[in-house]
Amino acid sequence: MFDQMVLGINGLNVLLTVVLIYIYFKNHKLVKSKMTMGMLFFAVMFLIENALSLYFYNSLLMQGITSITTFHLVVKFFEMIGLLVLLYVTWE
Repeated sequence: MFDQMVLGINGLNVLLTVVLIYIYFKNHKLVKSKMTMGMLFFAVMFLIENALSLYFYNSLLMQGITSITTFHLVVKFFEMIGLLVLLYVTWE
């Protein structure tokens, strides 16, 4: 039951991230600032993370694998890239 909830939440996160990308892209066309570009890049990285999470978590469940420590590291790596880019653009 919890596995299905995780898959549902991941699917919802993908959908919400696509909406965020649309909003950030629209804002970037109007404002054309580094901040809006950084937010757009962050949203794209977050979309990649959520899409990979959805795909790999589902694949691991189908194989009966419950330990996902290595995958968790990959997820955190993509989040780190997004945060670093956002920090760089905000700091400058």
